[in-house]
This record gives sequence, structure tokens and C-alpha cells, in this order.
Amino acid sequence: MEDFSVENCHYQYELEKSMHPAYQFRMSARDMARFGVIYQKNGMWKGLRIIPSEWITESTTAYSIVDSTSGVAYGYMWNVFPEGSSVADMIGYPGYYHTGIGVHALVIVPELKLVVVERFDTDGDWVDPGDVGMELGMMIINARISD
Repeated sequence: MEDFSVENCHYQYELEKSMHPAYQFRMSARDMARFGVIYQKNGMWKGLRIIPSEWITESTTAYSIVDSTSGVAYGYMWNVFPEGSSVADMIGYPGYYHTGIGVHALVIVPELKLVVVERFDTDGDWVDPGDVGMELGMMIINARISD
């Protein structure tokens, strides 16, 4: 990760929710994209195995349904849209994504060899962009050139 700095990391305690703190960190769009490419390539980076392929599969497997309407499920810190879910049907393929603060997103659709990074300016006061992120993501996915 080229832009990552330990100074951009901190624990967040919310004792009314959990005795375990969250560990928040900030990633640039470039580093998010690199992380997504490693997952999209099943753990490989420039010909080197960075993450075991078994971990990629295990961490992006749907273990519990988050939203029964969309079929979105949860893996190990990944939201998964499995085959047959309405999100996978809308995109045309299954995949997975992770969000930060609910607005930054890293979306991976392995069969399309697609990694999408969305970041919004959340420094200082900010307003939730609502459905803009999903709309932008769908525009990018729909703009792809078919084989």
C-alpha cells in the first residue's frame, strides 16, 4: 500500500454497542484499488501470491443474509451478492463489496475482472450522498465493453 500511514489509524470505542473496539483506518482510492485487484486476482499481485486463495474464497463466501429483499449476504467483513441475488441479477454476475463509513466503497466482480472504488469527501462536515454511489457504480458497470 503506497499511501497507507499508521497515523491514519485509530481505535474507536463504542461501549454501548460492543466491548470490542473498531479499528478504523484511512485508505486512498489507489490503495483501495490495489487491495481490490489482489482480491479480484484471487490473491495474486504481479505474479506473487500475497493472500492464500483459500482465504479469498472463505472470506467472500456468504454466511448470513443481510437483506432478504436484495439477497445481499455477509462474509468476513465483505458484503456478498451471490449468484441468484437481485443485485447479482442486476449486475449480471455475483461479486462482493466493502464499505467504509457507509459511503466509501470497494466493489469487486471477479468474472468481469472489475474493481470499482468510490470515495467521497468525508473530511469535516459531510452529507450522505444517498443513492449516488450505487447509481455511479451501475453506470460504470453498464459502460463496460463486452467481449
